[in-house]
This record gives sequence, structure tokens and C-alpha cells, in this order.
Amino acid sequence: MPRTPILVIDFDEVYRESLFGQGIQRDLDARRRSLAEEIAAIDESLAEEERQLTARRSGLSPEEFRALADAFDAKVQRLRSEQDEKARALTRLQADEQLRFRQAALPIVGQLMLDSGALIVVEKRSLVVFNDGIDVTDIAARRLDAATAGTTPPEVPATPPADAPDEGDAAPED
Repeated sequence: MPRTPILVIDFDEVYRESLFGQGIQRDLDARRRSLAEEIAAIDESLAEEERQLTARRSGLSPEEFRALADAFDAKVQRLRSEQDEKARALTRLQADEQLRFRQAALPIVGQLMLDSGALIVVEKRSLVVFNDGIDVTDIAARRLDAATAGTTPPEVPATPPADAPDEGDAAPED
């Protein structure tokens, strides 16, 4: 451990190198793939339903077709809205997980600061030139792994429960 008043760290690299960060990323990637597959399946189903509706058009009165088309459009809008909310929930989850990662890493960095006698820790990407001897990124990743051994990302649903109020909804008053 260098004895220096300044340490340098690359939090993005600690995230990529640490098993803890890799676990979080694997979970987020799996959730993204799952959502993408779900969206693709819905799109395929809607395209088939639209083809069937179009095929039935000649046998329907304009009023009957309009009613079916309006119902289909409403369904499309509802499904798109649901998928958009799932994507927003995943974005919120990613932000929460990044915060959780930082909260786990900061005590490690604080201890590195104490161990080295440093007065300040600077994020690597804000520097132009520095001596690699004060870069504690690898040490931080190893210590974070030791501190979080066996810790996995929490089982947080990628989407809010169906009965959860939207962020803009006001809570009912008693």
C-alpha cells in the first residue's frame, strides 16, 4: 500500500473487476434480455393479430371493423405502456444497484485512505496525468470482493407489482 496524500481510483473499473460488480451486472443483463425477449414476443403476437384483423375486414361492416380496430389499438397502447413501465423500472433498478455498489465500495476506499495516510481520493477519469503507484483500483476491487464474499444482488422485481401505485399517484387519504 503506497504512503501518499492522494489516491486514485476508477470506480467503473472496480465495478467491472470485482465479483460483486460482475454479479450485479449479470443480473441486470439477464433482466434486460428477458425484457427484450418479452417485448419481441408481444410484437410478434400483435403483428399476427393485426394480420388476422386485416384479413377479416372484408367480411365485416365498417362499424364492426372500427370497433375491433379500436379495441386492438387500445390493447397495443396498453401493452406498450406496460413494457415502457418495465423498462423504466429496470432503469430505476440499475440506478439503485449502482448506488448499492458505491455504498459497499466507499467504506473500502475509506479504509484504503486510512491505510495509506491519504487525505483525498480522486476519480481516475478526472485526471490527466498521474503516477500509477497511487492507483488503488485493483486493491479496492480485491478488498470489495473480500468484504462482499457471497453477497449477490437482491431479488428485486424488474417491474413494480401490479397493485403498486404509479410514482405520480397520490396516496389515498384516510
